[in-house]
Amino acid sequence: MTTAYGSMHAHQTPIPTPPVVRLGTSALFGLAVAVLTTPLPRGAQVAVMIVAVAAGCLLTFSHPYRREMRAFLDKRGIEARPRLGQVLPLFLVWLALMLAPLLAPAATWVTLVAFLVVFGWMFWVFPHVDGTRALAFADPEE
Repeated sequence: MTTAYGSMHAHQTPIPTPPVVRLGTSALFGLAVAVLTTPLPRGAQVAVMIVAVAAGCLLTFSHPYRREMRAFLDKRGIEARPRLGQVLPLFLVWLALMLAPLLAPAATWVTLVAFLVVFGWMFWVFPHVDGTRALAFADPEE
């Protein structure tokens, strides 16, 4: 197990996720879940949630580093498509979005905990979700 772990960390990510994208998207997804635990009217909660998720996706997919990723993959003849490892971590966020309204109206500390948990999870797994970590395992240039 130690060898596999060391081997995994020996691969350097050639195009790291920009901090503004990683922090911003993590915060927006955390906000999307946290707002569903507040005492706001359900319509306002849903509106903020939709805007936060849309803004997080827009931030990720419109940032210039995505062009660098496509060029990196094209140079190696690898097709850029979603993989199971990119989508799977998002299921926990989806589950949080589905369960958060059950807590509403929650105390402020519960809303803060919901935000921090989702923010932390997204920050931790974001390089896997956006695909930058997988670039470390792409075949080297020929």
